[in-house]
Parts: sequence; C-alpha cells; structure tokens
Amino acid sequence: MLIFLNLFIIFCMFVIGTLFGSFFSLATYRIPRHQDIIATRSYCTSCKHKLAFFDLIPVLSYLIRGGKCKYCGEKISIRYFLLEVCNGIVFVMFYLIFGYNLKLLSVCLVYAILFVIIGAQVMKSKMTDEEKNEIKKNNKKGVFISELIVALIIFTIFMASAFILTRNYNRNINKMIARSNAISLAVYNMEIALATDYDSLFSKTTTDNIDNIDYSVTTSVTKYSDEDFEKEDLVKKIDVQVDYMFNGENLSFDLKSLKGKVL
Repeated sequence: MLIFLNLFIIFCMFVIGTLFGSFFSLATYRIPRHQDIIATRSYCTSCKHKLAFFDLIPVLSYLIRGGKCKYCGEKISIRYFLLEVCNGIVFVMFYLIFGYNLKLLSVCLVYAILFVIIGAQVMKSKMTDEEKNEIKKNNKKGVFISELIVALIIFTIFMASAFILTRNYNRNINKMIARSNAISLAVYNMEIALATDYDSLFSKTTTDNIDNIDYSVTTSVTKYSDEDFEKEDLVKKIDVQVDYMFNGENLSFDLKSLKGKVL
C-alpha cells in the first residue's frame, strides 16, 4: 500500500511540474517582450487567438492537437511540450531526493526563480529585430516587479497547499495502513487461539513491529465457569486486543470470540 501512496505522490509531483512548466514557458516568452504574465490569458503566438482551458492542459493538449494550434493549424514549437515534460520530471526528482517537506518547497521556489530569469534571458537573445523595434516603438516599461512577486506568491501558495494536502493524505493513508496491520494481527492471533486445544488455551501477551510501529497483542482468555461457578467449564471467552501508537496517538483494535470444549 505504501508503494501505491508513493506512486500517487510521484504522479502529483509530475502534474505540478508540468503545470509550472507551462507557466515557465509563458513567463520566459513574455518577460523579454514586456508583456503581462498574470492577468492576460494565454494565446497562440501565430494567430493571437486566446486559448481556452482545454487548450492549456500540459502535455495532453499538445499530444491531442498533434502539436498544432486548434484555431489556425500552425505548428506549435515542441519546446513547450519538452519544457512541461522536463519540469514534471525535475519536480519528481526533487521529491525523490528531498522528500515531501519544506525543504522541497524551498528548492522548487529557488528553481522557479532561476528558471524564469535564465529562461527570459535565453528567449530575449532569440527575439527578432522586428520584435525588439516593436518594444522600443511602444516604449513599454516591461513587466512590473510586483507581477513577478505575485507570480512567486501564487507559486508558493500552490506548492504549500499541495504540501499540506499531500501530507494530510499521507498521514491518513499511513494511519489506515497501521490499523490494517492491527486488524491482521488480531485476526491472526484469534485464529491461533481458536485452533489451540481447549485445555491449553490461556491468556498471553506478545509484541510485534511492522513498518516501525510497535504492536502489543493481548489475548485474554476467560472461562464462563469463572464468572458463574454454577456453570461447567465448557466455554471460554477469547478477547484479542492490539494496542499501538501512531503519531503520538494511542490506538487499539479489539476482536472477540468464543471457544467451546469438545466433549
């Protein structure tokens, strides 16, 4: 079950990486051209048509459209696709190296800043003379520093939210796994008790460690004749209780049954 949890987190990190890869592509293209990166919707660089939500799904939109614009049919540069995939892989690598913690958030934030700054300079060097003259002609001042700050704040909030949600999901899954292990131990010990000869069945306590969690298994055996002396020693009550601690919380699982003496 832990394997599926890790696979789920890796998938989420890849999706987050592709989303920001898409945003990085937008930012590195617009910043050198002194265009807004916050409020203005994405558009096709060929026909300038504003893109709808389903046109902006990272990786999938490019594959579904065959690498072409839905509106004008012009070929879309494969760099957008590669940036999304590569950033998805980078974010997964960050997770595998640092784990899902605040250090990961810090590393992703620094990576985002460096990526945008370096990427903007690279895209600026590839601008045509016509684009450069257009910027000078319109006398645009460029992207305000406040827009970059807002973009980084949005990035931080998104990553922090993903961190909190994933951490809570991870905790709940681990708690379910711990309970599942407790149930398995209770069932296993109950089966042993029921398979034990009636006269050899006594109370006992054992311990076990699964996934770094200590489990205390107490099998309590009580005769009905001990509770009511008028009854014959023919039936025993079996109570298997598994006690364990998860994240400082004391938890337990209880299983009850009866065993009759074979006459």
